[in-house]
Amino acid sequence: MKHACRYALIRFMPYTETGEFANVGIVLMSPTAHFFGFKLLDRVGRITAFFEELDASVYKRSRDTFRAELARVCDMTQRAFIGAVNGPSTDYANFVFDELVRPRQAIIYADVPRAMVEDDPARALDKLYNHYVGRSFVTSVYQERIVEQRVRNILKAADLQRTYQTKVLGTEYQARIPFVRLNDEGIATRLIKPLDLDRKDPTRLYDHGWEWLGKVKRLRYDQQLRGDAMFVVRPPEKNFDTVASIYADLKHELEHANIEVAEESDQDKILEFAAHG
Repeated sequence: MKHACRYALIRFMPYTETGEFANVGIVLMSPTAHFFGFKLLDRVGRITAFFEELDASVYKRSRDTFRAELARVCDMTQRAFIGAVNGPSTDYANFVFDELVRPRQAIIYADVPRAMVEDDPARALDKLYNHYVGRSFVTSVYQERIVEQRVRNILKAADLQRTYQTKVLGTEYQARIPFVRLNDEGIATRLIKPLDLDRKDPTRLYDHGWEWLGKVKRLRYDQQLRGDAMFVVRPPEKNFDTVASIYADLKHELEHANIEVAEESDQDKILEFAAHG
């Protein structure tokens, strides 16, 4: 049976002055399925990575307060689904949802309501959460662009953005590097390459690291790089024993090949490398 569903993205916007926000949850209701559910982001790492200067407790407190409000609304709608005899009608459940998504000034809030038709509202809630919050559409290339932007912001804040430029290095074998410093002869003397190593599959993690290790070795062999290299990495988020071990081994191999490794959050190390020479 198909069910009409109403849902809204839950957004966290700590600075109304800039209008920047992060999707942190989903709330979904289906009167015909007698369903009300929500999911909120528990991890704060993604929030503090996006809003670097933000105290994590700001998100935690606002999230917990909003979660309590959603639990209250959930209880109200469940009673509404009982029916007109024992409680409010489903019309009242719609009224409660309308109040939840009513525009308001708040750090965390439910955005404009949306609609969909689904067989299973609970499964739809998970699918929406994975897409809008878990970002299931995100590829490793997308993640590396995020790390790249973070490095660019670090360089810009230190007035080093003009020192580095995006270049395709190599002769027969070429590699695009977003941050390259050139000498007066146009030869690369220093490069910074963002890498996404947050891979659940240890083999994919290892292969991606070795792929770029091989590229840097080739650039040095062809005299296309006559200097130092740094990989700014997004490390594995889940420290399963196998993944953590592979990540540690890979870092050792990179450093043994005279490639510095800095995690994307290590701003001081990135700046020290970028400003040197």
